[in-house]
Amino acid sequence: MTRPMDTVTDGAAVALWLVRLGRRAMRCSPGCRGASVVLRCPGGEGHSASTHPDLAVLAALQEDTGEGPCVDAARRLRPVEAADLVADARWPAFRLAALERGLRACTAVPVTAEGVAATVTLYAFRPWRLTAAAHESVGVLAEETVGGLLREHARTGAEAEAEQLRTAMVTRAVIDQAIGVVTHLLDCDPGRAFDVLRVLSQRTNRKLSAVAAQIVRARGRGSTRELRRLLGDVRADST
Repeated sequence: MTRPMDTVTDGAAVALWLVRLGRRAMRCSPGCRGASVVLRCPGGEGHSASTHPDLAVLAALQEDTGEGPCVDAARRLRPVEAADLVADARWPAFRLAALERGLRACTAVPVTAEGVAATVTLYAFRPWRLTAAAHESVGVLAEETVGGLLREHARTGAEAEAEQLRTAMVTRAVIDQAIGVVTHLLDCDPGRAFDVLRVLSQRTNRKLSAVAAQIVRARGRGSTRELRRLLGDVRADST
């Protein structure tokens, strides 16, 4: 089972997925000459990618002004089209910017999966409408991309958790070994030995695992006097 994405840490990797989606959407949309894709996660983080720099400007403009076909489609969760921007004045700032770049028509197709939303906006240089078949194909491609990102997120998350667990197990083993060494050297119980390691960690401003690893490597040699002094401090603090 995949896990919902609250955030995405690797923005460059996500951008590659989005550009690939835009190009695939173009190929199944006759008359389309460019595409931009906006992705939003449940935590509010957003990512976007475009097949041309001019389209990236239009995507950013819509985000800044809060108006445009992409914004409307994402808000309404249904496709929004402008068959001819010369005659369509719904989004003044976006309309002007699009026409200045020679764009006459666009269609925005939104999809959602597990709280993650993606909107694909397709552009044309002439008056144009996306066919019903193309609508369906773009929607399917977008759903596949969001699903792929969710699976990738789950996979990398699981790998990170596994690595953290492995690290924790190794760290715990080293600390246990160091406790054994200190217990033997100082002829004290494991609880006192751990307290000695903790105090040594605090006073040297090093991680407990690093202190433990050093003692294990040296098997306590050269540190018995210091460890005995710390044991005395620990006992004094506890009385």
